[in-house]
Amino acid sequence: MEFIVNYKIQISESVEKLSEQFAQLLTEKVNKCKDDFNIALSGGSTPKGIFEYLAAHHQNTIGWHKVKFFWGDERCVPPTDSESNYKMAYESLLSRLQIPASNIFRIRGENDPQNGVKEYSEIVKKQLPQTNKIPKFDLIMLGLGEDGHTASIFPNQKIKK
Repeated sequence: MEFIVNYKIQISESVEKLSEQFAQLLTEKVNKCKDDFNIALSGGSTPKGIFEYLAAHHQNTIGWHKVKFFWGDERCVPPTDSESNYKMAYESLLSRLQIPASNIFRIRGENDPQNGVKEYSEIVKKQLPQTNKIPKFDLIMLGLGEDGHTASIFPNQKIKK
């Protein structure tokens, strides 16, 4: 099986500069897109800063009605919990823009984790275009924690099969 991943590593001086660069990238990609633009969001303090920047400076420059929002990870908590990645994205970005509720696909962290994985997998498969039966996002946002974790995958963490 072959995967095609387009990437460019870019290092920013600050969260403010990163926010500007991310906003520019997102604006270009969404506004060029003829159909839906599918993005997977991340949690954490860096994405929060980016979300706040987008909400403050790009309410009218991005075709938000075309953007479908998914999450790369979520904690096993309700959407009202202070640890919820959805809550953070909702408060810092989604609630501040004109985004149709039908474009928001949150992970239901309040549900049983095993069933939640199956449920979200089905949502992603149904909503996204696929290449070789693999759902294809237009953009996946990943944060990087101070300890090196990303998408709730932590260093030295044992993965259960």
